Amino acid sequence: MLTPYEPVSSLRSSGGILLAVPKSRLKSKDDRAFAIRALLLWNDLPEEIRLADSVSSFKSHLKNPFL
Repeated sequence: MLTPYEPVSSLRSSGGILLAVPKSRLKSKDDRAFAIRALLLWNDLPEEIRLADSVSSFKSHLKNPFL
């Protein structure tokens, strides 16, 4: 289940559609689990890509992140 990240205090990044990453029990093994890695990768994407208007726009930005 995807849960939006809601910071305790007001942050500049609070409007960027970030996802909450659950705490893992085992640092080395659980951090490699797909469910955690996918959320971390999503949060690492530039805001422009996360806020894409459509799937095709999202894919285009993913292929050319620096154009």
